[in-house]
Amino acid sequence: MSVPQPEAQFSAHDRELLARAGAWDQCPDLRDFSSEKLVQIAQSYGLDFATAILYDRVLRHDHHGAFFQRVRSPASAAKPPALVGIVRGAFYHEHKNTGADGARVTEIVSSLNCAVECVPLESFGSLTRNATLIGEWLRKHQRETVMLISLSKGSADLKVALGLPGAAELFCNVGAWISLSGLVQGTPLVAWLRRKQLRQIGVRCLLWLRGHRYSVVEELRHESDGPLVNWPAVPSHLRIIHVVAFPLCRHLAHPWAKRAYERIAPLGPNDGGGVLLDTVAKIPGTVFPVWGADHYLQPAWDATPLLRRVVLEAMSPNAALRQANPSAAQPIRPPANRSTA
Repeated sequence: MSVPQPEAQFSAHDRELLARAGAWDQCPDLRDFSSEKLVQIAQSYGLDFATAILYDRVLRHDHHGAFFQRVRSPASAAKPPALVGIVRGAFYHEHKNTGADGARVTEIVSSLNCAVECVPLESFGSLTRNATLIGEWLRKHQRETVMLISLSKGSADLKVALGLPGAAELFCNVGAWISLSGLVQGTPLVAWLRRKQLRQIGVRCLLWLRGHRYSVVEELRHESDGPLVNWPAVPSHLRIIHVVAFPLCRHLAHPWAKRAYERIAPLGPNDGGGVLLDTVAKIPGTVFPVWGADHYLQPAWDATPLLRRVVLEAMSPNAALRQANPSAAQPIRPPANRSTA
């Protein structure tokens, strides 16, 4: 199974930018990237360079870089689970054009001859409500080996499910969780919307007309008092793989991506869907960065083969994928000063 050729994913301009990022001798590893530091780099050198620097340093991280190379290498021997559960994103009923309905992921999993089922969630349910529904679904499938794939807000729902009473038992048969553009730390778009009072009123009205609650928006806030600020205990056997988009402005393909990108650009590199990329230095598990794609993972080049390889590699029995560290920001030994893009 081939992955997208570098020529399709990386333009000549991208390669030159990444080469400069790889040669930059400051901030040599992922631990150096606080939110404040990334904003400083973006202000001094531009948002594109800050994005490239962070992408390069993710690939230098021993754990993340090794997984990246395995995905781009010939397929490993996979051991498919009995069932793959798709945890869909926000408004999956109303906005299928975002990919939140999980149709593409379902097609990928089905092509691997795996049983797949969408976890029944509310289209814009509260974190607690959807987490409870995830727990109920897992309880029904405790006799099967399970992999979970979540999309955008679905990742926030699943993170909260890890903190449910009895979560250790609920997740005992879940071997891997792949989070696609997950809002696992919330989004600063909530604060942006709070500052735009007329727009906020419009959003409140629209949600009310569709039978949704604005309080769910507030649950997704990227703030110190938000429900997503801390991580619950992660079972040691659970593999977590975060697929994170790393776009420059010119890579933004989805009609909604550019507005979101610009609204939080003053806070640093972001994926065009509300996710600040500085979270990659803070979240537990493995980070797989996707250069040239925005939050919706529907770039001009075909990303489907790459996502298929990520799913296959997550099914690999490779012990290196296991949740060995509590955080992505662990001590690392950077390789030579170059990008592996």
